[in-house]
Amino acid sequence: MALSVQYFHREEFETRTLRALGGAACMGLVAGAVPDLHLTPEYLAIVAAAQACVKPTGVHPLALRLALTVLPALPYFFRAPEPLPVSLAGALAAALVAWLGHGREQPGQPAAVATSAAAAGVLVPLGLYVQQVLEARFLGSDGLLSTLVGFLVVGLFWSIGTLPAHLRVELDAVEARGRQLQDALKGDSHTLATRALALYRQCKDVVTKMPPSTGRTELLGVLEKMTGDSFSLAEVHFGLEAQLGSVVANDVDAQVRELRERAAATQDAVARRQLELAASSLGEELNHLDVLARRKERLLAQLHAQVALLERARVSFIGVQGNELGAKGAQAADLARKLKQLGEPSSSVGPDDVASVAAPPPTRVAP
Repeated sequence: MALSVQYFHREEFETRTLRALGGAACMGLVAGAVPDLHLTPEYLAIVAAAQACVKPTGVHPLALRLALTVLPALPYFFRAPEPLPVSLAGALAAALVAWLGHGREQPGQPAAVATSAAAAGVLVPLGLYVQQVLEARFLGSDGLLSTLVGFLVVGLFWSIGTLPAHLRVELDAVEARGRQLQDALKGDSHTLATRALALYRQCKDVVTKMPPSTGRTELLGVLEKMTGDSFSLAEVHFGLEAQLGSVVANDVDAQVRELRERAAATQDAVARRQLELAASSLGEELNHLDVLARRKERLLAQLHAQVALLERARVSFIGVQGNELGAKGAQAADLARKLKQLGEPSSSVGPDDVASVAAPPPTRVAP
């Protein structure tokens, strides 16, 4: 089973990073202009970045902003060795943002909050080290530019630490893709994709109970390919159905008839020719819609056939369980080869091949 890493709410993360950099830059300008602030620069950079990018939901905004100011300061009161205080400060700020400050109605998932806190706790000290290297080699330790760059670096690394809240790691890429399609597809595509996902899960449960062997690995690969082909067909069919849904063939046909009637009633030869050309152009579009409609039907038939193959695979696994063949790797490999042969006729004509089918000669409208 392939590992799947999904990236959610990309624009939200990018916006958060820019806002965090803006907040850190503003605080850096203040710290550079007022060098006598008796506060740790790293703490100021983290708090400024968090305050700039947080979007409170579900709690009082002032309460969350107060927590973002107070909680990251607590590690500094325990006199822990460096860089533990700044690491804990970054982790606490990232946890609060991922939990209650991400801008959505529901609080963040515990796993996302924990991973964001851990990542920020590691990256903030790394950003502090990068800041020290820049100061030692290029910028010096004094001056407004050095302070501004230092705040920006710490704010950037802290913001990157919140990235795990936007990632989801799936152990099974096929199953993760199926869940995504369940939310995206509608109609026949949704129904068949959901059925394919359910069949894949049932078959996978049987395969995973087999002892580790080359045959089991091959069998699982065949199942993943068959299910992936079903999902691809469902996606292509849904996209084509959506395109056809935006155009009504009857309206185009009515426009063609209207243009031809106007052309017949027009006395001017040039105007008549223009109207005939317009009718011919719309007629070609109508013929193209016919081709797309037939292509959609063919894709739906292929999708039904692919799901039927998964049904046959499930029945084959029932037979395997009944005959207790699952304990033998050679027989599992033989079953994988049989399933692969079943899938070859259906998968030999994929969506790309269907898309390349030449359009038939015009039948409804003659140029």
